[in-house]
Amino acid sequence: MRKSVITLLALFLCLSAVLAQNDVFTGKVTDDKNTPVPYATIKVKGTKTGVAADGQGSFSIPAKAGDVLIISATGFTDKEVTIGTEKTLAISLGENNATLSEVVVTALGIKREKRMLTYSTQEVKGATVIDAKQDNIVNALSGKVSGVQITNSSGQPGSSAQIVIRGNSSLTGNNTALFVVDGIPIDNGEAGNPDGPLGAGGTSNRGIDIDPNIIESITVLKGAAATALYGANASRGAIIITTKNGRGGVSGKPTISVSSSYMVQTPLTPKLQHTWAQGSGGVYVDGNNGEFGSTSWGPKMDTLKVNGQPVKKHDPFKDFFKTGHTTDNNVSVSGFGDKSSYVTSYSFLKNDGIVPTTYYTRNSFFAKYSINFSPKVSLTTQFNYVHSDNRRTLDGNSLESPLWTVLSAPISWDPFPTTNPDGTQRVYRLARNNPYWLLDNTGLKDKVDRILPAINFSYKPLSWLTITERFGADMYYNSTDYHEAIGTVGSYPTGRVYSRAITYQQFNNDLIVDAQKTFNNDWFTELLIGNNILTNYNDNRFDQGVGLNVPNFYNISNASTVTSSYAYYKTRKIGFYAQANMEYKKMLTLGLTGRYDGSSVLSTDNQFYPYGSASAGFIFTEPLKMSDNPILNFGKIRAAYSSVGNDAVGPYSLTNPYYQASIGNISFPFNGQNGYLLTTQYGYPLKNELVKEFEVGLELQFLQNRISFDGAYFSKKSVDLLTSGVPLDGATGFASASENAGSMRNRGVEITLSAIPVKSKNFNWNITVNFTKIKNEVLELAPGVPYLQFAGFVNPGIFAYANSPYGVIYGTHFKRNDAGEMLLDDDGYPQRDDNLGPIGNATPDWLGGLTNEFTYKNFSLSFVLDMKHGGQIMNLDGHYLDFYGVSKITEDRDGSKVFPGIIESTGKPNTTAVPTDQSFYQNLWSNIDETSLQDASYLKLRQATLAYRFSNETLKGSFFKSITLNVTATNFILHKNYFGADPEVSLNGSGNGQGFANFMTPTSKNILFGLKATF
Repeated sequence: MRKSVITLLALFLCLSAVLAQNDVFTGKVTDDKNTPVPYATIKVKGTKTGVAADGQGSFSIPAKAGDVLIISATGFTDKEVTIGTEKTLAISLGENNATLSEVVVTALGIKREKRMLTYSTQEVKGATVIDAKQDNIVNALSGKVSGVQITNSSGQPGSSAQIVIRGNSSLTGNNTALFVVDGIPIDNGEAGNPDGPLGAGGTSNRGIDIDPNIIESITVLKGAAATALYGANASRGAIIITTKNGRGGVSGKPTISVSSSYMVQTPLTPKLQHTWAQGSGGVYVDGNNGEFGSTSWGPKMDTLKVNGQPVKKHDPFKDFFKTGHTTDNNVSVSGFGDKSSYVTSYSFLKNDGIVPTTYYTRNSFFAKYSINFSPKVSLTTQFNYVHSDNRRTLDGNSLESPLWTVLSAPISWDPFPTTNPDGTQRVYRLARNNPYWLLDNTGLKDKVDRILPAINFSYKPLSWLTITERFGADMYYNSTDYHEAIGTVGSYPTGRVYSRAITYQQFNNDLIVDAQKTFNNDWFTELLIGNNILTNYNDNRFDQGVGLNVPNFYNISNASTVTSSYAYYKTRKIGFYAQANMEYKKMLTLGLTGRYDGSSVLSTDNQFYPYGSASAGFIFTEPLKMSDNPILNFGKIRAAYSSVGNDAVGPYSLTNPYYQASIGNISFPFNGQNGYLLTTQYGYPLKNELVKEFEVGLELQFLQNRISFDGAYFSKKSVDLLTSGVPLDGATGFASASENAGSMRNRGVEITLSAIPVKSKNFNWNITVNFTKIKNEVLELAPGVPYLQFAGFVNPGIFAYANSPYGVIYGTHFKRNDAGEMLLDDDGYPQRDDNLGPIGNATPDWLGGLTNEFTYKNFSLSFVLDMKHGGQIMNLDGHYLDFYGVSKITEDRDGSKVFPGIIESTGKPNTTAVPTDQSFYQNLWSNIDETSLQDASYLKLRQATLAYRFSNETLKGSFFKSITLNVTATNFILHKNYFGADPEVSLNGSGNGQGFANFMTPTSKNILFGLKATF
C-alpha cells in the first residue's frame, strides 16, 4: 500500500511538471506599422520547440514563464522575447533591408513569402494603382507587369479594356484574366452593345466597378501552376485584389482620409488634310447651301469664294470634340485595436467626356470589419455597393456613329444650324447624319447597380490547423436604353427604341482546411484541402420598338412594331482541391496541387475532370551561405508543370432549342402568327479544354537587394479547344456543330529588373524595367474549318488560321511575286491581287515598361513608360478617308510617285511616276485593305506624378496627420507610326478580336491636380 502511494505521488509530481511545461502562450507578430507578419517562425531558445505563425501573424506555442522566444521572419530583424506571466504576447519586428523579401497574396487569398514561391507572380501596390488615375482599374496596370498585355478600347467615358496574361489560350472562349477580390471570384465580362461592336462599339467591362481607393495590393498570377486552385476560370491567369483592412495609424484611434482630384482631358487628334474643299474633280459642291456631295476633291480653300466672300475653313475634328473633365473624391474612416479592425470608404467619380453629352459616373461604398473573438476564432465581413451611370454615343461602322461624319466631313462645311427650316436634318450629303443632330436625337445610357458581399470565418482548433469558411457573392443589375429619333439616316428612319436588362448573380463558397507544421526547425509542411461551389444565374431581357408614332417620345409603347427576347442561363461548377507544400531550411520548396472539377455546361459523361500542377524551387545561395555576400546575396531557380482544364463553352450548347424565326426579309411574328425554327448548330458531346504549361524561372538579388532580377520562360499548349461553327453535311439537318477541335501554343519570356541606384537620407531612386516577348501559334483548327473570325467584315477582318498567330488580319492586298516585290501594270500602278490573304497580325513582337521613382526630402517624382513594339492594326478609317479625300495623305493630290516594284509584263524594275490624284485614291488605293494596315507600335508616358508631402514639423500642432499635393500627367504619346490618334484602340471592346479600328472616339492626354489629407 505504501509503495502504491509513493508511486502515485511520483506520477502526480511528474504530471504536474509536464503540465507546468505545457502552458500555451498565444500572440501575434506585426511590423512597426502594426501590419501582421505572416508565417513568422517562433522558437523556444535552447529547445527544439518551434511553430510558424499563420497568414495573419497569429501563433500559439507551448512554453513556460521565463523561456526566451526567438522570433524571425524573412525581411525582418530577429527578436528575442522573454515570457512573463501574460499568456497573450504582442510582438513587433523591425524591417531588415539586407534580407528584405515581400509577402504576396496568392490563390485563395493565402499569403506566402515571395522568396519561397515556385511560380511567377508580380505585385502592384494599391498606392501605385491610385496614382495611375484611371477610371478602369485594368488600364491602371499598363506598363507595370511583365507577361501582361492591356488594350484600351475607346476614348469614350466608361469604355472597356482587355487584359490578357501570357497570350490567348482559347480559340473562341474568354481569354481575359480572372478577377478575384479578397478570395472571391468576380465577373469582369463585358455585356457589349446589342447592335454588336462593328456598328456600335463596346460598353464597359465590369472591372471598371472596382474603386482603386479601397485596394491594398494587386497580385498577378501568371501561370497555370499559380492559378490551378481556382479551377477552369483561372486557366487564363488571375488578378488577385486585396482590399484595405483598416490597420495603420495609431491603435484605438480612427484615421480619417480625404482625397480629391480634378483632371483635364485633351483629345488626341489624327492628322487630316486642311487644304481642299468639298467637291469632285476640283469643282466645288456647296454643302452649306443645299448641294450634296460626299467627297472633298474640290478646289483649294484659299482660292474659294461664294458670292465674293471667302468660305470659312472648319476643323470638324477639333470643332466637335471638347475638353473633358474628371473629378474623383474619396473619404474613408479606418481604425484598429487589439482584436478588431475596420474600414469604410465612399468614392464619387464623374467623367464628362470629350464627346459632348457623354459621361460616366460611379458611386462606390465599401465597408469591412474584422474581429478576433478569441485566439482561435476570427471573422471578417465586408460589403461593396457600386452604382454607375454611363451615357455614350455609338462608335463604329454605322451611320448612327457621329464619328463617321466628323472624320469625313469637308472642311468647307458648316454643320450649324443642324436642322433645315422644315425640321429635317441639315447635312452635306444625303447618306450621312449631322453629328450634332445625332448628339441631340440619339444616345445610349447604361446603368449598373452592383453589390459584392463577402464573409470569411476562420476557426483554429489547434495551433497548426485552420478551418476557413468563405462565402461571397457578385450581383448586379445592368440596364441599357437606346433611342433614335424619327429622321435618323440609317436602318431605322422612322425611329426606334430598345431596352436591355441583365440580372447577374454569382455565388461562391469555399470550405478550406489548412494544416501547417514545423518539424525539427528545418522542415515546414502544409496541407490544404478544400471544396468550392460556384453558381451563376444570368437573366437577359431585350425589348425593341421600331417606328415611333409621336416624335421625341422615347417609350416602347410609342412604337409601331415591338419585338422581345428573353434568355435565362444557369451554370454550376463544383470543385474539390488540395495543395501540399514542403520547405526544407527555407531553401528548398516543393509544391503539389490537384483539383477535380465538375461543370454543368459539359456533356454528362465528361462533366468531371481532374487536373493539377507540380512545382519546385531551390534557393541555391542558402547552402553556399551567400546571404551576406556583397555581390550576389540571393539566388533561386524554380520550375513548374501544370495541366489545367477549362469549360470554355456557353450554357446549353449541348441542346438544340427552337428560336424565333427570321426567313429572308420576314421576321416573326408575321401577320399575327408566330414562327420558330430549330437551331442550325448541333451540340456534340463536349469535354473540357486542357491547358498544359511548363515554366522555369530564375531570381537573383545583388548588392544586398539593391538590384533584383526575375526572369521566366514558359511554354503553354492548349488542346481540345472548344470550337463552334464546324460545318456539317446539310443532310444531317444542321449547318454546323460545336466540337472539341483545335490546338494553340504560346511560348514566351518575361523579365523584371529592379534597382535602387541611390539610397540616402534625403534622396532615393528606384527603377523597375519589365520585358515580355510571346510567340503565339494556332496549331490546328477543326476539320473542315478554314478559319475562325473574331471581328470586322469578311474582309478586312480579324481571324484565326492554322499555322499562324492568333489574330490574323485578313483582306485584299497588292499583287506581289514570290520575293515580295509588287507587280505593277504597264503604266507603273500597283495592282490588286485577285485573292484575299493574310496581310498582318495584331499580336505585338514584344512589350516593355519602365518605372522610375525619385524622392528628395518631401518631394517625389515618378513616371511610367509603356512600350509596344510590332503588331498591326486595321485602321479602316484610312479606307474611307482616302476615298473621300480627307486623309492627310491625300493633301498632296497634285503630286506623283514612283512605286517600287516590277513591271509584271516585262519583269523590269519600275521607273515610271504615276499621278496620285483623285482617280488613283478612289479607284485603286482606297480599295485595297493593305493600305489601311498600320503599325501598332507605340511609346507612351503612361503617367508622371510630381508630389509634395508636408513634413511632420509643418503639421505639428494641427489636426492633420499628413497632407500631400500632386500633379499627374497621363497618356502622353511619345512615339507612334499609326496615322490615327492612338494605336491603342479596339472596336471589339474587351473581346478576342483585337486589332480592328473604325470611326472610334479617340483617347486623350490628361493633366490632373490632386490633394490627399489624413487626420
